[in-house]
Amino acid sequence: MNKNFLKKGYTILNIPTDKLKFFVKERDKVKNFSRKFVKIDKNKKFKLENFHEFNLKGKKNLNDLRMKIMREINKNRNFQKNVYNSLSFFLDNCLGPDVVTQKFVNLVIQKPNDTDRAPFHKDGPVASNYELVLWIPFVDCYKTMNMYLFDNELHDKTKIFLKKNSSIEKLDDFSKKYGKLIDVNFGQILIFWSNVFHYIPINKENSTRWSLNIRYKNLFTKYGTKNMVDYYKILKLSPITKMLQQIDV
Repeated sequence: MNKNFLKKGYTILNIPTDKLKFFVKERDKVKNFSRKFVKIDKNKKFKLENFHEFNLKGKKNLNDLRMKIMREINKNRNFQKNVYNSLSFFLDNCLGPDVVTQKFVNLVIQKPNDTDRAPFHKDGPVASNYELVLWIPFVDCYKTMNMYLFDNELHDKTKIFLKKNSSIEKLDDFSKKYGKLIDVNFGQILIFWSNVFHYIPINKENSTRWSLNIRYKNLFTKYGTKNMVDYYKILKLSPITKMLQQIDV
């Protein structure tokens, strides 16, 4: 087990070379879909990072694009499995042989200076306390394109702070003092436990952030408010679980 993960509650892993092809293919699909959606001339140089330079105005249009891309991604029923298999050497050790995943992959697009962002939070216990989140960037993310992460040892301190403070200024100051902004490049995946507090700063870089997030947990561990039927699907089962499905015990 990764000692850094046990201590902090999060870690960054490189996608093995033989598994990277899948992620390159999916990133290029997103790039080509976005080019067509915004109607960018084929002769113009276009990268996901410079998406904000093209004429797509209004949050509604951006969310339309995001939802359409998500629908395309989720047509691939093996998407979550392919992602899991790329890091199975780590995830199997954490979750065991019976694993479920969220049904729908989520995409986040954050343009420079966009103030529309998730609040300072942790996923658990609304989500399961036994869940791992995989944060997968489709571009190189540096400085404020990333999220502030708070080590396990700061959990109680952060929890108390959030009960007493809600202003953006105080949240920003606390995050800069205690949180960690860690660069995550394309070809890497950030994995964090559902009880790790995290905070998304305003993207101050001249680059658009594109990232996916997917959640995995053991089938038999406790669920939060999101139940198995509505939110998750089975990814893989152990031989014993498969045998139990075949008989009336």
